[in-house]
Amino acid sequence: MAFWRSWIAVPFLGFYALFVQRQKFTWEKFLSCAPAGLCFGSSIGLFFWSTQVTSLINASLIAALQPLIIIFFSYYFFSEILTRSDMGLSLFAIGGAITIVLAGASEGSGKISGDLMALLAITLGACYFALARKALAKLGVAEFMTGYFIWSGITLTPMMLISGAGIIPQTQRDLTEILTVAFVPLFGHVLLTFSQLKTPLSLIGILQLLVPVTATVAAVLFLDATISGIKGLGIVMVLIALTASSYLRHKRLEKEPVRD
Repeated sequence: MAFWRSWIAVPFLGFYALFVQRQKFTWEKFLSCAPAGLCFGSSIGLFFWSTQVTSLINASLIAALQPLIIIFFSYYFFSEILTRSDMGLSLFAIGGAITIVLAGASEGSGKISGDLMALLAITLGACYFALARKALAKLGVAEFMTGYFIWSGITLTPMMLISGAGIIPQTQRDLTEILTVAFVPLFGHVLLTFSQLKTPLSLIGILQLLVPVTATVAAVLFLDATISGIKGLGIVMVLIALTASSYLRHKRLEKEPVRD
């Protein structure tokens, strides 16, 4: 799925960049997308690979820690202002995400090799956000995404071959699932990339914690799943933390002096 998600996006984004926005996609621009693309592809491939080695709950718990790495990058590499309330609410939200994960069922036993693979995956994912921000300072969203999806596909192709997974859809249902996974998240991915130069990197990291919340709600709506009391508590924790963080950031921005 990750393999197809990368390659299917390339012609559509490339067409938009070249013929709608009339961008000139040079070799230099293509190379500037490489760091983010390699990190993105490696992160996706390693994370889903790790779920085959260690338990899903272990991998999910480790993934919930990714915002801490993104916050670290935002502070040390982009000099973003982080207050004690930011860190406190971030830890509270991560605690909520972990609560959601722990409340779910998970098969299999944890293995240190898989846990380390998941940790490497989320670190590379955090690197992607930092490297994407730097690349987007020089490139448009469509041309950047075209370039990094190519690099992502180049990275995922050998990983897919080594894993022994088949890439050719065998049935109409396989093809439908591939296209759905490729296009539905792509729209959100475009919006996320567009927001990267307009939103603090640390906030983007924290908002990633909405993923287990939306996944749980989607499971209830489409898969007839139920929300236990513990899961509900985790969802409430995440929402309270994100709401409070957004409010405090807004109040802080109101107090900052207006620059000419």
